[in-house]
Amino acid sequence: MGEGQPVRLLATLQGDAGAGRPEEKIAAIPHWTVSDVYDEKERAVLAYADCLTLGDGRTPTEVFEKLRTFWGDEEIFEFTYITTLYAMHAVITRALRMEFDNREDPIVEVAAPEGFNATDFLSGARR
Repeated sequence: MGEGQPVRLLATLQGDAGAGRPEEKIAAIPHWTVSDVYDEKERAVLAYADCLTLGDGRTPTEVFEKLRTFWGDEEIFEFTYITTLYAMHAVITRALRMEFDNREDPIVEVAAPEGFNATDFLSGARR
Protein backbone atom coordinates (compact mmCIF):
# COMPACT_ATOMS: atom_id res chain seq x y z
CA MET A 1 0.00 0.00 0.00
CA GLY A 2 2.87 2.27 0.72
CA GLU A 3 3.97 2.71 -2.84
CA GLY A 4 0.60 4.32 -3.15
CA GLN A 5 -0.92 5.44 -6.41
CA PRO A 6 -4.11 7.07 -5.25
CA VAL A 7 -6.13 6.48 -8.43
CA ARG A 8 -5.14 2.83 -8.87
CA LEU A 9 -5.46 2.14 -5.16
CA LEU A 10 -8.91 3.69 -5.16
CA ALA A 11 -9.92 1.58 -8.17
CA THR A 12 -8.64 -1.54 -6.41
CA LEU A 13 -10.56 -0.68 -3.26
CA GLN A 14 -13.70 0.05 -5.25
CA GLY A 15 -13.29 -3.40 -6.81
CA ASP A 16 -13.03 -4.81 -3.29
CA ALA A 17 -16.31 -3.11 -2.42
CA GLY A 18 -17.89 -4.62 -5.52
CA ALA A 19 -16.58 -8.02 -4.43
CA GLY A 20 -18.37 -7.68 -1.10
CA ARG A 21 -15.52 -6.40 1.10
CA PRO A 22 -17.11 -4.36 3.89
CA GLU A 23 -16.83 -0.61 3.41
CA GLU A 24 -15.55 -0.18 6.97
CA LYS A 25 -12.53 -2.38 6.20
CA ILE A 26 -11.78 -0.48 3.00
CA ALA A 27 -12.04 2.86 4.82
CA ALA A 28 -9.75 1.63 7.62
CA ILE A 29 -6.82 0.61 5.38
CA PRO A 30 -4.89 3.91 5.82
CA HIS A 31 -4.94 3.39 9.59
CA TRP A 32 -5.10 -0.40 9.75
CA THR A 33 -2.53 -0.64 12.52
CA VAL A 34 -4.89 1.05 14.99
CA SER A 35 -8.21 -0.15 13.60
CA ASP A 36 -10.19 -2.90 15.29
CA VAL A 37 -12.09 -3.94 12.14
CA TYR A 38 -9.44 -6.49 11.09
CA ASP A 39 -8.98 -9.96 12.49
CA GLU A 40 -5.61 -11.51 13.33
CA LYS A 41 -5.14 -13.04 9.87
CA GLU A 42 -5.93 -9.77 8.09
CA ARG A 43 -3.53 -7.87 10.35
CA ALA A 44 -0.75 -10.32 9.52
CA VAL A 45 -1.38 -9.96 5.78
CA LEU A 46 -1.48 -6.15 6.01
CA ALA A 47 1.72 -6.16 8.08
CA TYR A 48 3.42 -8.33 5.48
CA ALA A 49 2.21 -6.07 2.65
CA ASP A 50 3.73 -3.10 4.47
CA CYS A 51 7.00 -5.00 4.93
CA LEU A 52 7.11 -5.73 1.20
CA THR A 53 6.28 -2.22 0.05
CA LEU A 54 7.45 0.13 2.79
CA GLY A 55 10.26 -2.02 4.17
CA ASP A 56 11.74 -3.09 0.83
CA GLY A 57 10.95 -6.69 1.71
CA ARG A 58 12.58 -6.79 5.14
CA THR A 59 10.16 -8.81 7.21
CA PRO A 60 10.40 -9.67 10.91
CA THR A 61 10.44 -13.36 11.73
CA GLU A 62 7.29 -12.88 13.81
CA VAL A 63 5.33 -11.77 10.73
CA PHE A 64 6.38 -14.91 8.82
CA GLU A 65 5.55 -17.07 11.81
CA LYS A 66 2.04 -15.60 11.94
CA LEU A 67 1.54 -16.02 8.17
CA ARG A 68 2.57 -19.68 8.41
CA THR A 69 -0.25 -20.34 10.88
CA PHE A 70 -2.76 -19.99 8.03
CA TRP A 71 -0.76 -20.04 4.76
CA GLY A 72 1.70 -22.51 3.32
CA ASP A 73 4.92 -21.58 1.52
CA GLU A 74 3.19 -21.52 -1.87
CA GLU A 75 0.51 -19.08 -0.70
CA ILE A 76 3.12 -16.85 0.92
CA PHE A 77 5.14 -16.90 -2.30
CA GLU A 78 2.08 -16.07 -4.43
CA PHE A 79 1.11 -13.15 -2.17
CA THR A 80 4.71 -11.91 -2.18
CA TYR A 81 4.89 -12.10 -5.97
CA ILE A 82 1.59 -10.31 -6.61
CA THR A 83 2.25 -7.61 -3.99
CA THR A 84 5.77 -6.82 -5.22
CA LEU A 85 4.56 -6.91 -8.84
CA TYR A 86 1.97 -4.29 -7.92
CA ALA A 87 4.66 -2.22 -6.16
CA MET A 88 6.99 -2.52 -9.17
CA HIS A 89 4.21 -1.34 -11.46
CA ALA A 90 3.65 1.65 -9.17
CA VAL A 91 7.34 2.60 -9.36
CA ILE A 92 7.47 2.22 -13.15
CA THR A 93 4.33 4.25 -13.80
CA ARG A 94 5.52 6.96 -11.41
CA ALA A 95 9.00 7.08 -12.99
CA LEU A 96 7.59 7.32 -16.51
CA ARG A 97 4.88 9.77 -15.40
CA MET A 98 2.13 7.48 -16.58
CA GLU A 99 -0.07 7.84 -13.50
CA PHE A 100 -3.61 9.08 -14.05
CA ASP A 101 -3.04 11.52 -11.21
CA ASN A 102 0.50 12.48 -12.26
CA ARG A 103 1.82 15.40 -10.26
CA GLU A 104 5.10 16.94 -9.30
CA ASP A 105 6.88 15.54 -6.27
CA PRO A 106 5.30 17.19 -3.21
CA ILE A 107 8.69 17.50 -1.51
CA VAL A 108 10.64 20.49 -2.73
CA GLU A 109 13.84 22.06 -1.50
CA VAL A 110 13.34 25.45 0.11
CA ALA A 111 16.16 27.97 0.08
CA ALA A 112 17.52 29.07 3.45
CA PRO A 113 16.47 32.52 4.61
CA GLU A 114 18.67 35.39 3.53
CA GLY A 115 21.64 35.75 5.86
CA PHE A 116 21.33 32.22 7.25
CA ASN A 117 24.68 30.56 7.99
CA ALA A 118 24.63 26.88 8.85
CA THR A 119 27.88 27.05 10.80
CA ASP A 120 26.45 29.79 13.01
CA PHE A 121 23.36 27.71 13.57
CA LEU A 122 25.25 24.54 14.45
CA SER A 123 27.80 26.15 16.74
CA GLY A 124 25.67 28.89 18.27
CA ALA A 125 24.35 29.07 21.80
CA ARG A 126 20.92 27.57 22.38
CA ARG A 127 18.14 29.83 23.53
